[in-house]
Amino acid sequence: MKQNILLVSVCAALLQACAPVSTTPEGSSSMPASTASVSAQPALSAYYWQLVAASDAAGKPIATLDKGIERQLRLTFTGHNLNISGGCNRQFGGFQHENGLLKVQPLASTLMACEPSLMALDGEIGRLFKGELRTRFDGDESTPTLQLTTQNGTQLKFQGQPTPETRYGSQGQTRFLEVAAKTVKCSHPLIPNFQCLQVRERRYDASGLQLPTQDSWHPLYQSIEGYEHQDGVRNVLRVKQYEWKNAPADAPSTVYVLDMVVEQDASAAH
Repeated sequence: MKQNILLVSVCAALLQACAPVSTTPEGSSSMPASTASVSAQPALSAYYWQLVAASDAAGKPIATLDKGIERQLRLTFTGHNLNISGGCNRQFGGFQHENGLLKVQPLASTLMACEPSLMALDGEIGRLFKGELRTRFDGDESTPTLQLTTQNGTQLKFQGQPTPETRYGSQGQTRFLEVAAKTVKCSHPLIPNFQCLQVRERRYDASGLQLPTQDSWHPLYQSIEGYEHQDGVRNVLRVKQYEWKNAPADAPSTVYVLDMVVEQDASAAH
């Protein structure tokens, strides 16, 4: 069975994805001296921020947000855009970060329906991420934490995880790879009978329409970060390709990170 699993139209998703990922100094704007020095602050856009704790103004845990901790609710700051994922729906909107305040513009949301606990999580996040939230950074550059205090006194603690741009030291280039349903045996200096993914590049025009495939199938001698292949299932992936600066001697200099599964065809699995 073939299915497209985009949350938005293919055209809009493809065109949006091809825009370069930018980083801005929003996370390095000055904060009160009592919170952190400018040099000690990580850039918001250099990390994914995962929810690890939540308490109300009295310091009591917030049951509604337990699901967000369990599902690793995540904040992503790109340019001047904030994306919140991990609930039922993805929420997104503009933001500014300056003088220790995160100013969040009204959030928009996708419109899926889920189990009541996830819908309640979405609603709670929508209520908390309004107006100005006070920020505090702790930890070090490798494992920073971000504490947000909302207007009603709720405290949300997030753990920072370096983005691929931070880990690999380069900006990612968007590519589309078609992954064949079957892997193939390929040579590997350390692993006998190593199986490689078969891939070929797919291209789209400015309107998001697929162009004729010019690339031929070839083995990929490395994994795609975040992608788990299922035998018999063909996929078209939107990936980010990074050039790994200062890569270890035994690691590839080019790294692929899954961004989105654009198309999936499981007909070969039956």
